[in-house]
Amino acid sequence: MKSTHRKAIVLVLASGLLWCGGPTARAADEGAGPSRPESSRADTLAARRSERIVLRPDGTYVLPSGKVVKVPESKTSGLQEAIDRAVAEGLDLFVAGGDYQRRVYRCSVPVVFPPMQGKWIELGAATIDFNGFADPLQPGMVFDSCMNVYFECHAQLVYHMNGAVLRFEPQHNLPVDDFVGPTIVASRFRFAAISHVNTPVTFVGNQGGIAKDDARACCVVFAPRHGINRCEFVFTELLGGNFGIRVETPAEGGNFAFNQIAGLFVHEQFHTSVAEGTLDGCPRNRSIRGNRWDVHCAPSPGARAIDTHGNHGRWLIRAVAERGPLAGGLITHPTTTHNTFILQDLDGPISGPFAKSRPGTNRYQ
Repeated sequence: MKSTHRKAIVLVLASGLLWCGGPTARAADEGAGPSRPESSRADTLAARRSERIVLRPDGTYVLPSGKVVKVPESKTSGLQEAIDRAVAEGLDLFVAGGDYQRRVYRCSVPVVFPPMQGKWIELGAATIDFNGFADPLQPGMVFDSCMNVYFECHAQLVYHMNGAVLRFEPQHNLPVDDFVGPTIVASRFRFAAISHVNTPVTFVGNQGGIAKDDARACCVVFAPRHGINRCEFVFTELLGGNFGIRVETPAEGGNFAFNQIAGLFVHEQFHTSVAEGTLDGCPRNRSIRGNRWDVHCAPSPGARAIDTHGNHGRWLIRAVAERGPLAGGLITHPTTTHNTFILQDLDGPISGPFAKSRPGTNRYQ
C-alpha cells in the first residue's frame, strides 16, 4: 500500500468529522534558543519538574535535564524513540497534546511498548495517525509485558490499515520480576478514542476492501499467549472495525482472567462488538475466567453485540440496534458457564446452548 502519511487526513469522532492538515515538522533545533515558542518552553519546564520525557509533535523530546533531542527521519514522529529511551533510562513519558486537529503524530510503522514495570505514561489530547504501513495487517500499537504500568491515553488513535488498532500480547519477560515470565498484570490502561477507519463507518464511509468476517480487523485485540490478568482496561469510544474488542482463546498456559473491562461506546462494528473467546468448545476457554465487563455497544445492522466463551464472569450489557436489526444480542457456547448477565438493554436475540429459559449455571438479571 502506498504511504499517504504526508497527505491531509480525515479523523473521526462520534460527534462528526474532524480535518487534520499536512505533516508537522520533523524536528526542531536542539537546545533552547531565543526564538523558541512558548509551548516549547512549557514542555521543557514540565520535563524538568518531574523525572519524565516530554515528546512534542515536531518529533523532538525533552529530557528532565532540559536538553532537547532531535529524532531525524523517525517513522513514528519520535514516539517510538521516546518510548525506548524512557524505558531504558527509567523515566516516565508524557506525549504533548492539546488539540486533535493540530497536534498530530504520524506513524508509518507500529508503535511497540517493550516490557515495562513501574511506569507512568500519559498521552495528551493529540491524534496518533497510523497509515502507510508496508504490511497492512500490522497493528498500530502493541503492548508487551507490563506490571504496575499506568497508561492514560487522552489521544485518539486513528488507523487506516487492515489489522488491529491496538494489540495486547505479552511475549517477553518483565524487566525486574523476570521470574514471573511474560505477563500483563496489575496495570491500568485507559483510552479516549480508537477509530478503525478502513471499514465503512458513518462519518467516513471508507471501504478498505476488508471482508466483514475478517477477524483481524479489530479496534482492540487481547492475545493471551501468556497471562493477561488482574488489570483494568477502559475504552471510552471504539469506532468501526469488524470487531470492537476481541479476546482470543488463550494459548496453552495462557489466561485472560479477573480483569475489569469497560467499553463505554463500542459502535459500528460489522461482525461483533465484543467477543470473549474465539474457539468454540475449546477446553482452553476455561482460562477465560472471572472477568467483569461493562459494555454499551451499538453494532452495525446484521452484526452481533456480545459473544462470550468465558466463565465466572459478570456482564453489564447495554446493546442497542441504532441503525437496524442485529443478528444477535448475546451468543453463548458450551464453555459459557457460571456467568452473571445483567441485561439493562438487549436488542437482538440470545442464542447458543444457554438462554434465560435454560440458563444452565448462568444467571440472568
